[in-house]
Amino acid sequence: MFNLHEQLLKLQEGEIESQQDFSFEGIDSTAAKRTINGLTDKLVVNGENINDAATFGTLMCFARDLASIDPRLVARGLDMLVAGFENEIKQVAAALNTTGHDPTRYAEALDRYAFLFQWTVERGESAASRSHSATSAASASATKGRKRRANNSATSIVAAAGGGSGGGSTVAEVVSGWKSKLFDLYILVQQIFEMPLGRIWNSVPERDTFIGVFTRLAHKIMENPTYTKDNDFQLVVFRTLCIWFQNYNGLYGLVTMITQNLQHYEHQSEAMAALVHLAYDKHDGTQLADEVLRSIAAKAFSSTHDKVGPKNTARFLVRFSQLAPKALLRQMGLLIKHLDSEAHIMRSAMVDVIGHLALYLASQEEQTDIVKNQINEYFDIVEQRFQDAHFLVRAKVLQVCQFVCSGPAKFPKRRPKLVSLIAGRLEDKASNVRRHAIRALTVLLETHPFSLDGAELGMDKLEARLETINNELAQMAKGVEAASSSATKTADESEDASMVSNLEDETDNETAKLLDATNGDASDDIDDAATETEGHGTKLSDSQQAPNYANAGLSPEMAAKAMNLQFQQRYYRDALYFVYQLQEAQPLLLQLLGSTNKGEVMEAMDFFVASVRFRVDGAQEGIRRMSHLIWTPPVTTNSTAADGTFEEARGVRSKLLDSYMQLYLTPNERLSAAENTSRITRNLISLTFGATLAELTSLEELIRTLVSEGLIGDAVVNKLRSVYGYTKQRLPPSQRRGAIIILGMMAQANRTIVTDDIDLYLRIGLGKYGHEDLTVAKYTCMVLQCLGAERKKKVGAVPGIDGEEIRRLPMNNPVFEGLRRVMEEPRRDPEWFPAAEQALNTIYALGDKPEALCIRIVKDQAMLVQDLLASSLDSGAAPVGSASDEDRMDVDEDDDDAPNQIQHVQKRKTVDPWDLTRMVFIVGHIAIKEIVLLESIEAELKRRKTDEEPKRKKRASPKAASKRGRGRGRGRGARASAAHSHNADEGNDDNDDDDDDELNQIAGSTEDEIGDIISAIRERELLAGDKSVLALFGPLLVHVCKNLGKFSDRMLTVHATAALAKFMCVSSAFCEQNLPLLLTLLQRAKSPVIRANIAIALGDIAVCFSNLMGENVQYLYGPLHDSDVNVKKTTLMVLTHLILNGMVKVKGQLGEMAKCLEDKDARVADMARLFFTELSTKDNAVYNNLPDIISSLSVGAGAVNEISFGRIMKFLFDFIKEKERQMENVVDKLCQRFRNTVDPRQCRDIAYCLALLPYKSERSVRRLMDGLPGYQQKLSEDAVYKYFVDIVAKARTQAAQKHEAVLMVDDFETKLKEARAKAIGEDTAGLDEQPTSSQPAQNEDDGEMDEDEDL
Repeated sequence: MFNLHEQLLKLQEGEIESQQDFSFEGIDSTAAKRTINGLTDKLVVNGENINDAATFGTLMCFARDLASIDPRLVARGLDMLVAGFENEIKQVAAALNTTGHDPTRYAEALDRYAFLFQWTVERGESAASRSHSATSAASASATKGRKRRANNSATSIVAAAGGGSGGGSTVAEVVSGWKSKLFDLYILVQQIFEMPLGRIWNSVPERDTFIGVFTRLAHKIMENPTYTKDNDFQLVVFRTLCIWFQNYNGLYGLVTMITQNLQHYEHQSEAMAALVHLAYDKHDGTQLADEVLRSIAAKAFSSTHDKVGPKNTARFLVRFSQLAPKALLRQMGLLIKHLDSEAHIMRSAMVDVIGHLALYLASQEEQTDIVKNQINEYFDIVEQRFQDAHFLVRAKVLQVCQFVCSGPAKFPKRRPKLVSLIAGRLEDKASNVRRHAIRALTVLLETHPFSLDGAELGMDKLEARLETINNELAQMAKGVEAASSSATKTADESEDASMVSNLEDETDNETAKLLDATNGDASDDIDDAATETEGHGTKLSDSQQAPNYANAGLSPEMAAKAMNLQFQQRYYRDALYFVYQLQEAQPLLLQLLGSTNKGEVMEAMDFFVASVRFRVDGAQEGIRRMSHLIWTPPVTTNSTAADGTFEEARGVRSKLLDSYMQLYLTPNERLSAAENTSRITRNLISLTFGATLAELTSLEELIRTLVSEGLIGDAVVNKLRSVYGYTKQRLPPSQRRGAIIILGMMAQANRTIVTDDIDLYLRIGLGKYGHEDLTVAKYTCMVLQCLGAERKKKVGAVPGIDGEEIRRLPMNNPVFEGLRRVMEEPRRDPEWFPAAEQALNTIYALGDKPEALCIRIVKDQAMLVQDLLASSLDSGAAPVGSASDEDRMDVDEDDDDAPNQIQHVQKRKTVDPWDLTRMVFIVGHIAIKEIVLLESIEAELKRRKTDEEPKRKKRASPKAASKRGRGRGRGRGARASAAHSHNADEGNDDNDDDDDDELNQIAGSTEDEIGDIISAIRERELLAGDKSVLALFGPLLVHVCKNLGKFSDRMLTVHATAALAKFMCVSSAFCEQNLPLLLTLLQRAKSPVIRANIAIALGDIAVCFSNLMGENVQYLYGPLHDSDVNVKKTTLMVLTHLILNGMVKVKGQLGEMAKCLEDKDARVADMARLFFTELSTKDNAVYNNLPDIISSLSVGAGAVNEISFGRIMKFLFDFIKEKERQMENVVDKLCQRFRNTVDPRQCRDIAYCLALLPYKSERSVRRLMDGLPGYQQKLSEDAVYKYFVDIVAKARTQAAQKHEAVLMVDDFETKLKEARAKAIGEDTAGLDEQPTSSQPAQNEDDGEMDEDEDL
């Protein structure tokens, strides 16, 4: 008699023995196959043949030797067992359904099948598991050089499971059909579990032993993630377990299985939720769900000691709340305690669960008070969790808000508070939280409940509509009041009049402060069961219904209208409040557009795109700011993919283009092609309205990208041309300007936009309409510049310099005549200056001899100011530093005789200030363009020299040599003149030997000689040559700038100083002569525009002539403390550029830059932070200059207050905390500073700086102890001693893991206390005998620190 229980115990203890000597290990595949086929024939014929001793013994050998059998035979063997088991089940079913048959006779055969399934399946799964471990160990051994002998059974399960490329495949992956046979097995198990098993086995233990085999196997199988990924397989196993639970009292066994799986197997968490849901939904498993949830509620989770358990349980709860929220609601009273769990993942899961439960409750048809109160309680919990200590919980709260508000229930009563809390998280310190906060705001905007008026949220429209409704309600209230006053004063009428009066009072309250939806009762929070107001889509709850005015003297129709108006009044108030909240969040969202976290940037972009769709006021500012993201640095494709930088950078640019396409370039399906073209054109032109220069620059790059990618069609281009060239009626100036601006942006990517219709630009921009609107002329000139050269191939490329030829036109081309007319435009319009600037740029960009036309323009303009020009030439010999010059420098003083002096000058020289201003502007800009032209010529000559060098070596002939000799005899001046007259457009390749040699004669034989020639032209010919036209105007500019106080025209003074600065960039001699004048103007000029322009000019001079500016660089730091914000910002930008690019060497002035960190203007402070952040990436720049910065901020008249000093130092010390050697040296230097000062303020500052260091190593503490004699007397100052106490606490925290370090810190603390006591006990008179100077001695401590000076 076969006893299943005993055999299972033997199997577990490894004592099972087969009665046969047969073994599958010692036979080949053919013999094994023959044996299995024979067994199959027996079992297929009659399942009870398993009771035969020989047959059962052979099957036991099959299970025992499973690991060494060919996988194909293993599948066949398992199929054999399943087929025999199926036959046996059919016989059992027939016996149970037939009267007179004894089902108990099949019990032994079923037990034998169960035993074989237990042994076979467990053996197969365990063999694959062991092979996985063995493969991992073998791989580790192979890396150390040890060889592993191959397994003789190359075709066994172990070999197949461990020999894959990935190592450790499961048996289901190795044995073809293994999983399908297990699937068939559990189909059969379901069938037999549904039979009355009590009639087959005489005792319950025998029955439960049989059932236990398959439930344990189910547990074993589900440990393998391969099976849980198959939904059908998982479902059949779970149904089997549910039948066991439902029919055979398997509750506690199943609960134990579920809790164990949640404790140990990560892949089982959601699967167990599906199992409990199946039992609850289909198999009356309420008790099972309750028991599992109670067991979870009884546990205490800690993420410190157990990380798998809380994670799995959290996933289970979240998934179960989605599948069976009703079942979970029953135990929420117990589970709610996990909101205070130590494990943050459990708190996060409970927030997620609460969100799903709130959605479930809101979806119920019957909204009782209990349900509403429960939802309100859940919302209160979610709102409290906005302040959770862990950032992942706060992020989960925001995610919950997203899916809750995206559901069918809008929760209008709770939305205002949610919006306020979400907006507060935009300033969260965790980027993940900020990103989800932006997304939550976007979801709340896209799902807002204000569907009237097309769901648009334009404030003007909402306010106008609310005002109209208020007026109507006020009129109705007055009518009711008049009717009630003339009626009899009954009690009922008095009550009605009171109601109408209340209505009138409510109407008169301020719109922005009224939000009834927020202040209502908790019972009003759920509006799913609200009633629809007739004729409108606004939902209103029962408690929001207005009082019944039928008895207030109004007809039923008027009473209904009054209630309808009151509903609309509340609707528009709520909508306006929602818009106010969004507008309050917009400044933070604008800042997040510049975040370094690309996820935040992309979410902010989505918000502003949605805001534009709903017409939210202020959203266009975000769209304009978004255009700057087009400059996101490109990332090469071979960048590391792990950090995601390439994907993020590519995503930002792609997102930006998609956003603009969606908002402005996507056709409307309801419109025709022509209408869509007009609509897109209007959208593009509107982008230019009110745009700043920076926004237009970014928009240009964005439009260029869209055109280059073919996203803007030719129809739009033609429409823009038609708008630009429209002449039938008067066109608004902004329309024509916008059209030419957009056309110019498109021309950067496609030159044919200009070349296909150049006459249009000459007729409009350089013709009548350009003269009427000089802004149109300016942008037309910018468009025409595209004729000269293609788009720059790389960032920073200069046309003609980077191997790109410039296309130039002859000077008789009609384009230049139109440009000359723009330059000679007599109208007095400030817009003439930018138009003239672009006209000159176009002349130099397109003309083959631009200087010829410019000389003509200058001569014509000079005729108007020739008297003053002659006078300035006569007085130009006076030295700049003479006494007469100083007397005339009345820049900052008001001279009472100034009007008389000006009148006297005007009598001698009658010059129109406008003409003189135009004159100085033209010559100043020509000077700069001449420099650019010379640089392009120099680059072109060098390029040709480089291209011709290989050819020249091949043509080394006596003839060439003789010509080179004659060329060298021409001298330096001849070559300079030839180079100056050479034009960059003569770039055609000429293979003639004489021409190639002539190039050598002109430009010399080396690149250095070419540079010398160009430099000689700048120094000797542009401003000092006999034929130089610009040389005539140098004295004029000096004369005007020396006498700024005597020229009343501010525009003249601004342009004169700018022109002088441009002249100084041409020649070092002219610059050296007039640099004192420019520096004096920087300090004394009244106009902030002049001071800002000079700051920029000094930066340019520092680049052109570094030797001149290096001696006077300290003057450039003065404007950092200018009273005008724009001057400070401009100076800071200039210094940032010069210092970071190594053009100016810092000599102790970084302290002035550091003071800008505390500037009142946020833009200046932010720019200073950016400067020091970039400077920290340079070779120890912040560290080396730290002593000078501390001295500048703490000592002298320029010292900042202690609070500002602390914030600045905290910011700067963050840049050196990562380098241990630097921190040790800083400790030494700061301790030495104590010896040189007795000023309490300096002592406190030094101690504060010491307290900022982290003291991660023992050496830092040791150096602090060694410096104790230098500062022990300063410990009598309470603040100083407090900082050292903080240092001790910080050092003890860092040294907690090292006993020696702890002892050293304790020793230091003891010495500090002793020194403190001694310092307090000393006679204060003795301290007074020490040096009293607050200025520390200038020694090596204030010099530049070397990081390795103590090595």
